[in-house]
Amino acid sequence: MLVDLHVQSKNSAGSGLDALEAIERAATLGLDGICMIERDGLVGTDELRSLREEAKVAVFAGMLAATDHGNFLCFFPDPSEVDVERLLGEGPASSRRAREVVDAALAQGGAVIASAPYDRELEKPMGDYLLTLREISAVEGFVGTQRANVNELAIEAASHLAVPCVGGSGASRDLDEIGTAATLFREVFRDEAGLVAALKGGAVWPVVIGTPPRFHGDEVVMRAPPGSGVAGDDRRDGRRDGRRDGRRGGSRRRGGGHRRPKER
Repeated sequence: MLVDLHVQSKNSAGSGLDALEAIERAATLGLDGICMIERDGLVGTDELRSLREEAKVAVFAGMLAATDHGNFLCFFPDPSEVDVERLLGEGPASSRRAREVVDAALAQGGAVIASAPYDRELEKPMGDYLLTLREISAVEGFVGTQRANVNELAIEAASHLAVPCVGGSGASRDLDEIGTAATLFREVFRDEAGLVAALKGGAVWPVVIGTPPRFHGDEVVMRAPPGSGVAGDDRRDGRRDGRRDGRRGGSRRRGGGHRRPKER
């Protein structure tokens, strides 16, 4: 089962992706599931449940919790039962202690994933603090909208922690970002309880989808992923926000004995 674990919904600041359009895009690309992620909240859970009934792919709700040491993807067996206030506490995200958020999410039965831990463009990046969090379920080892070196470092850290790697696009602004990376699951499931069980079970692998980009000065030349409906010609995408430079570079690390991302 192939699932894009990280697509930020319009309920998140800085994201304009409509859930229905994102779900339809995932189906067009041949994905089996999509996780709509809300930053610091789960208010869109009811909408996603209604969309799930008619969707051609499995639809899941999740949270991106910001802390004083980076971000965490959190998934729960029943998102509607999560005490978000207890999980996140009071005050700004920059003052939330990462370990307390992780512990609170685990206490509510969640699966916790370190999200793009080496993204230095975050105000409070995680970095090697990740290596102290041995209780997490997985590390986001490949993010389709991140630079190659960010993904490489995450994969290496997961190897040191002896936890699985997962993949997700990190899409937030453009439907074309969806499906640039995903997670391959051994099990098949249709709800969040199954997703959490599968993540905790560890039979997961990050998957790179499409052809990695070639670089021409300040532009990234990308090839469309299979099934995208885009003609075979290259698409050029300039640096719009500083993060798109190198956004789809594939991981090729051989050391550490950790499972390498699969290419589809």
